[in-house]
Amino acid sequence: MVLRISEANQVDAIIEYIVQEEGDNRVIVFKITENVEDLTQYREIYVDVIWWSYSGLKISNSAILEENDLSYIERSKAGFSDKIYVKILRQNDTYSIIENYTNEELAELGFDSEYIAKRAKLNVYDEILLH
Repeated sequence: MVLRISEANQVDAIIEYIVQEEGDNRVIVFKITENVEDLTQYREIYVDVIWWSYSGLKISNSAILEENDLSYIERSKAGFSDKIYVKILRQNDTYSIIENYTNEELAELGFDSEYIAKRAKLNVYDEILLH
């Protein structure tokens, strides 16, 4: 996990321990080992806890379809529709962070080399169909 101390300053952290207090309150103690000396210049420190971080394309869950336990989206380009298999990296109730499969991953999933060579990939600003 990462703690963001300022807009440009992020440090790796681990949870040292959690104390359950009255009601729903908890105290979480984070342990950091890098750039500790930078924190001494602040009287008060506000931090953002970044529990997870993924890089990919953010799309609506309503655009994702399933076939044979594989997720795919339908892309509309120049009047044609393409089925593009995608990996879901992270998902919540509304959106998913996705990325294209690599050629090696598609080969492991059983796709032939002809399909892999001709397959379409999802790119930024592509139009996808919502269902």
